[in-house]
Amino acid sequence: MIVDDEHIQFADENTSEAEPELEWRVLIVDDEPDVHLTTEFALKNAIIVDRKIEFLHAYSGSEAIKLLAREHDIAVVLLDVVMESDEDGLEVAKQIRNQLNLQDVRIILRTGHPGYAPEFQVIRDYAINDYKNKAELTQNRLLTIMTTAIRSYQQIRTINSSRRGLEMIIEASASLFERRSIDSFSYAVLNQIASLLSLPSEGLICNRILKRRGKKPQYEWQILASTGHFSGVTTELLTQNHSLEIANTIEHTLRSKTSLYENNFVILYLSRPADEDTAIYLRTNRQLTLTERQLLEVFSANIAVGFENLTLFKQMQDLAFIDPLCHISNRTQFVAQLNQLYLKKQAQIVLLIDIDHFSQINDALGHLIGDQLLQSIVQRIKSSIKETLILARVAIDVFALAGQISDDEIRSIIGIFTLPFSVASHQLRVHVTVAAANILDTDPSGIGCLKDVTIALNQAKKFNRGGLLWYSPSMSRASKQRLDLLHDLENAIKHEELTVFYQPQINLATGYVIGVEALVRWPQPDGGFISPDQFIPLAEQSGLIIELGSFVLETVCKQLSVWRKEGLDDLTMALNVSMIQFNHPGLIEQLSSAILRYEIPAGLLEVEITESVAMQNPEAVIYTIEQLKNLGIKLAIDDFGTGFSSLAYLQKLKADRLKIDRAFVRNMALNNSDSSIAEMVINLGHKLGISVIAEGVEFPQQASILRTLGCDEAQGFMFAKPAPANSLSLWFKETGRYVAV
Repeated sequence: MIVDDEHIQFADENTSEAEPELEWRVLIVDDEPDVHLTTEFALKNAIIVDRKIEFLHAYSGSEAIKLLAREHDIAVVLLDVVMESDEDGLEVAKQIRNQLNLQDVRIILRTGHPGYAPEFQVIRDYAINDYKNKAELTQNRLLTIMTTAIRSYQQIRTINSSRRGLEMIIEASASLFERRSIDSFSYAVLNQIASLLSLPSEGLICNRILKRRGKKPQYEWQILASTGHFSGVTTELLTQNHSLEIANTIEHTLRSKTSLYENNFVILYLSRPADEDTAIYLRTNRQLTLTERQLLEVFSANIAVGFENLTLFKQMQDLAFIDPLCHISNRTQFVAQLNQLYLKKQAQIVLLIDIDHFSQINDALGHLIGDQLLQSIVQRIKSSIKETLILARVAIDVFALAGQISDDEIRSIIGIFTLPFSVASHQLRVHVTVAAANILDTDPSGIGCLKDVTIALNQAKKFNRGGLLWYSPSMSRASKQRLDLLHDLENAIKHEELTVFYQPQINLATGYVIGVEALVRWPQPDGGFISPDQFIPLAEQSGLIIELGSFVLETVCKQLSVWRKEGLDDLTMALNVSMIQFNHPGLIEQLSSAILRYEIPAGLLEVEITESVAMQNPEAVIYTIEQLKNLGIKLAIDDFGTGFSSLAYLQKLKADRLKIDRAFVRNMALNNSDSSIAEMVINLGHKLGISVIAEGVEFPQQASILRTLGCDEAQGFMFAKPAPANSLSLWFKETGRYVAV
């Protein structure tokens, strides 16, 4: 029988020793009636090895076991893997082999769940013939696997008289299937075949691999293993004069795709997928018996499956451990390699090389150019390092090196990025940020080491972009502290353990308190406070700033409502809003809702954004500001003068107040020349009709200079420190909202 889509050819069967069944009995086990119908329809008129098929049906695992217990001579079980439970089919296979002790029946597993595959151990232990996805089973493919299975069943039944040979095949197959390398498997195959035939192991296994298609396809030979007289034979030696006849005979076998049995030798042909065929040459010095040939045919089928399993295993290994783009170790493999380096207990260096702004290359030129650039980088790194070094790709644009690397070699590696990379028609200049660590200074595990060096890389990208930064254990301690602080902050927000302090804002001309700025505080059990400089950036990085901002908004609006009831009708409330909050789509709705619920005039609320936020996304910022203005909420630009604002853009923002950063106020009392920037901001604000407030005023001299320069308002420790609402209410009553300026 020849099946075109599988390229399988079977030799004529000698059925003289076969049992006299008129039909092959096939049991279909599946909980879907349609599967029974379609399978029977596909095989209804099929003649396989000179016989028709008799179908038996079971619709559950338990029904199948009962049927197999009472029926005999079932050749093949087409078994659904997933029925009443995910493992139902595998349990049936287990009971067939172990409980019913049916070793000759052939089992073909089928599944309708793409991606599901039984473990290799299950296939090995329960002697599964094949495993297929139902969607893949065309009529030709079904005929192919059924022919293979029935032929295997027939041969097993035929040679039951040779129990020793059958047991050796099963034992040998189980042993072979445990091997994980082609070399080990191939040598074991030669030895097992020789043992099966009671002959010395003297032969070889070779592959013929298609290297180029076309009218004249090109093939490449590969010797996988050789024993006895052929030990050490290579492809070149095999094609020399003294072995040329053997080489030609093997070539003929591979081309004809049939096994060859001669008086002094045998060549077994194994069909392999993906344009790769295998031949086993064994010197016998005698003619094999029919039973021995049948044994070899059965064993050959198992060997072919073994080769296919090894190919699949290698592919899975490649997927698991090799980067498919750059063909070097991936992150998983690199971690395992670092674990091996730790065992040496020697000083080894680990480098992480980050390609700066790689995403911009992808965005501008496309991912194909980006991929080619990464491949070019790998080739250049490979050409400049020792072969003993480990090279891996551990992230999209991050490469790793590990091994004995000197300082000069590190400089040399960084230096390879000096020249541009030629990719397609582009000359791309690449800059890198590098982190390095001595493996003995890091966490004593592969994953721990990579984590530590990554901490250093993140620090380098933040503070030393384009440079080299060495890891120190203090970096990990600081990272752990930040993580602990973040966890505590999350709990503090959840349990409302944070509070809000308020700092008065003073009219410099009159000394009158015109408003307050809300400042969130995180009190501690010992009476101290965690600085906002520590937890606010963490909240922004983690996204907790949205929850924190909602808490602050509710708190200040509620407090403003309380102060209004106490007669402080004109007191304004300045509220700091981070970039993440300002860009959040729910900000306007939150503000609007709070104004309505607490019945406060919108004009008493002032949203403060920093100059950097204002410059982040001008069009989006202006749109949000317009929505704030429509509500009646005022806008202040904080830290003004620290960025690079466009004057034209500043006019579009329609700010109500500019806030002079404390950095420009700090040294005013010591050096009058330090007031030039503050003076410029004040004059600019007044030209644009915007009031100006200075923060960080601590000394009378600073207040005096600011007043002389025409600054409208100020806040700072000179007037009042930030305080809780209750304390500030008392202070308002005591001072009448006036302070000395």
